[in-house]
Amino acid sequence: MRKLLLLLFCFPVLAQKDTTRVLEEVKVYVFEQKRSALNTPDAFVRSADLQRMSSTNFVAALNTMAGVRMEERSPGSYRIAIRGSSLRAPFGVRNTKVYWNQIPFTDAGNNTYISLLEPALYSSLTITKGPSAGIYGAGTGGVLLFESAPRGNSLKAETVYHTLGGIRTAVDLSSENHRLFASFNQQEGYRAQSDLKKQWISYEFHHSFAKELNLDLSAYYVDLTYQTPGGLTKAQFLANPRQARPAAGLFKSAEQQGATFKIKSSGLSARASQVINNRWAWDLSQALQVNNIENPTIRNYEIRHEPNFSTRGVLHRKGKLQSDLGFEYQAGQLNSSTYGNSLGVKGPLQLTQNTNVQQGSLFLQNEYVGLPKWIFTFSGSLNSYWTEYIGNEAIFSPRFAILRKLGDHQSIVAKVAHGFSPPSISELRPSSGEINRTLKAEKGWNHEITYRGKYQKFNWDLSIYQFNLDETIVVRRAADGSDFFTNAGSTTQQGLELSSTWMISPTLSLEQSHTWQNFRFSNGNFLTGTAPYQQATTLFWRHPSGLSLIQNFQFMDYQFLNDANTEQMGSYRLWNTKISYAKKRWTFWAAADNVGNELFSLGPDLNAAGGRFYNTAPGRNYHIGLQLNLAY
Repeated sequence: MRKLLLLLFCFPVLAQKDTTRVLEEVKVYVFEQKRSALNTPDAFVRSADLQRMSSTNFVAALNTMAGVRMEERSPGSYRIAIRGSSLRAPFGVRNTKVYWNQIPFTDAGNNTYISLLEPALYSSLTITKGPSAGIYGAGTGGVLLFESAPRGNSLKAETVYHTLGGIRTAVDLSSENHRLFASFNQQEGYRAQSDLKKQWISYEFHHSFAKELNLDLSAYYVDLTYQTPGGLTKAQFLANPRQARPAAGLFKSAEQQGATFKIKSSGLSARASQVINNRWAWDLSQALQVNNIENPTIRNYEIRHEPNFSTRGVLHRKGKLQSDLGFEYQAGQLNSSTYGNSLGVKGPLQLTQNTNVQQGSLFLQNEYVGLPKWIFTFSGSLNSYWTEYIGNEAIFSPRFAILRKLGDHQSIVAKVAHGFSPPSISELRPSSGEINRTLKAEKGWNHEITYRGKYQKFNWDLSIYQFNLDETIVVRRAADGSDFFTNAGSTTQQGLELSSTWMISPTLSLEQSHTWQNFRFSNGNFLTGTAPYQQATTLFWRHPSGLSLIQNFQFMDYQFLNDANTEQMGSYRLWNTKISYAKKRWTFWAAADNVGNELFSLGPDLNAAGGRFYNTAPGRNYHIGLQLNLAY
């Protein structure tokens, strides 16, 4: 590690001798401000090309980012952990807020169905790491900010064939103000009972009126169905990694019960913004989302109806003291009915649980930029979360940051932020069926120092932090396999993250990310599902003829699978390769994933009953694709 850091800090000296601008200036819109990386006080990562390794999901792109981990239990079943564990998310995304064009996509119950989103739709993704102190609602994990917009007068069509079976095709029709995007994806999967079928259509309208007034409208509908093969014991995993969970005791197999997750989701949103003058601006958004879910599992058959409403508004002021005053409010009616499951057929009604959830925040962010080379940030928010189960819970969360510029190419930031993350509706009302009225919100303080540098051929981002979290929420498993949640006391999460980009030559570049994590419970055990080290290296080669090569390597260290640290999953190494040939109007590519045919579990089930921890990831597999780009 010392050699690595020494190499890192030697590079700025070498880079100063270079007079050729190679790396592009990257600006991010995060925490209501758009600025360059050197002037941003918060830890973040950004991707402008979410499809560079795969156009079917975000896994390949997100797992090259320091401090970020996306897990795939089976196609369509994803979890995201930012600086932490997926202990709170047996499936889905929790404790991480997701926004689409600054409008909440996460529902009022703090659940995000990330598998609904289409990577090809978005022009960029910015991820903030750690507590946001309520600027983007309550949370301790982080925030994903997706951005999409019309691509000018163009038509893009893409088709992908996969050796795992199935086809993905997409059409993207765009004009100056309108965009229509539609896609169809069908995949047979690597394991038994792991088929996926997804249909998406969306429309976006963007228009600028007189007096700097902008209006953005969007609507989408998606129909997603994916089978859930279930976890395997280690013996089953080694004997036949492609099997679904077999029958055991009183429980039938995943195939016999037709274990499947089906969701039909639709959304409508509107956002208006205006620059009043050189000092004042505002934006206001309204959104409606409806999710209808049908989920036959090994144990039962659940049907959910979840309409959600959200609104968000911010008043901006520029000057030496820059201020952002805003609010965010969400409300949802989350209805659930549980039935018996008889070989995939809905049986008698067992339980009905309907509830209303509301959450909101009032926030104020101030930044003083009146001193050369200094930026001072103070922000705070009053966050409130209300359910029929636990009543109202409210807390004030502050965030402080001091940024010091070190010349024109480097900066250092010191930050302290408070996080508040109430339990999601799925944690209060888990699959065990018993409502937990005593579950408390997670609260904690994050202390962090970040050192960044940007030169013409080399840049880096180094962060070191300690997050002390109280009332950590973890998942437990009952003997019948159902999940429930409890507060496990305090955890100490210490981490170091290093990202770098090096333009070796005009045609060759190297990206690296390293993540060190020392996350522990108060009893000294390692936090379940977190690896002490993970690393990603990506080599890009581009030839003027249009030929290009991407070589990606990922290493994931060992991790403990239960809170007692008695079960451990070993480390694994992944090699992924993609070759493309691009001309003006078309691009063809061929890719190989898991070239070394590694046997591993990309999304283990933590604290699983009966030792059923393992969800096998695909072995060596290939895909080819053709994309047409036409301008009119």
